Amino acid sequence: MASIDARTTSDGTTTYRVRWRQDGKSRALTFIDAPSAESFRRNVEKFGPTEAMRIIDLVDSGISQMTLEQWCTAHIETLTGVEEGTRRRYRAYVRNDLNKIGTMPLSAITDTTISRWVNDMDESGASGKTIANKHGFMAGALNHAVRAGKIAKNPCDHTRLPRTDAADDTVMLTRAEFDLIHDAMTPRWRPFTRWLVATGMRFGEATALVVSDVDARSGTVRISKAWKHTGNGERKLGHTKSRKGHRTINVPASVIDSLDLNRPGGELLFPTQSGGPISHQLFRNRAWLPALAKVCAEDAEPRLLKRPRPHDLRHTCASWMINNGVPMAVVQQHLGHESIQTTIATYTHIDRSSGEAAAEVIGKMLG
Repeated sequence: MASIDARTTSDGTTTYRVRWRQDGKSRALTFIDAPSAESFRRNVEKFGPTEAMRIIDLVDSGISQMTLEQWCTAHIETLTGVEEGTRRRYRAYVRNDLNKIGTMPLSAITDTTISRWVNDMDESGASGKTIANKHGFMAGALNHAVRAGKIAKNPCDHTRLPRTDAADDTVMLTRAEFDLIHDAMTPRWRPFTRWLVATGMRFGEATALVVSDVDARSGTVRISKAWKHTGNGERKLGHTKSRKGHRTINVPASVIDSLDLNRPGGELLFPTQSGGPISHQLFRNRAWLPALAKVCAEDAEPRLLKRPRPHDLRHTCASWMINNGVPMAVVQQHLGHESIQTTIATYTHIDRSSGEAAAEVIGKMLG
């Protein structure tokens, strides 16, 4: 903790001494005005005395006109090609996650500052994916600062992030497990559920489809749009998540045959009873959770090793393809991943064919 003592000299001048302890010793620094003393005291408590002293040097050099929070806020407004919902999420990052470092001068941010920020989020219980998302935003903002000549290098470049074990949170259903959930649903929700597992489409993509997007003769569906959250509780129709998300994929004939395609082409393929788009919350509350509850209640023995989410139907689709020999590049195209590295990172742990082939080669060499 740091404290401030005000002293009035014999000539009537008031000075402000900031006191703190460092390396077991009492230290002090005197300021001629209260705001400067208070700013230094806050920096000592937030960042430690070493960083606080470095910030003073920057201030004295006249290069601390903009704080990290001010830069990040300005950066958000210059972004192009992003949805307004994404901007709102980034603004929330600045508002809620920079409380310890946001007031620091932009030029005072170092790799140590970023590492401490990441560690603070980790210690607060944030997931690896959440930390990676927030660090990714910060890295983009500071890359912009480098390009603008505000800082010499990006202090996010070499941050070691906490592990993000996506596989630990992912549930890939067997065919028997899928059938349990599917059959526990009312007939109203079964075609949509089969569609999600057959296509591996993102929920926002599937609920944005219209009748004319399906070509029954070729057995394909054209995916070109998705519902986007605006960040204020509303949704709007927008582009798919990435350029590769705009795609045409094949769908099993049995799945297409279960659809009602004898309707105007502009109608939603999977509408609510009122004709609007199905929301994730509606599907989860009316179809998914009741089916899981029914499956778990029918048998004392747990027949689902993990409780899946609707999004796990997408992972299930991928696992069924990979386990049956479909190449990763085809899985990438089917799911609409921008990069095959995303596909590999998410699903390589279930593709044992390459590992088995490698072990067979070594086995032959060893006789």
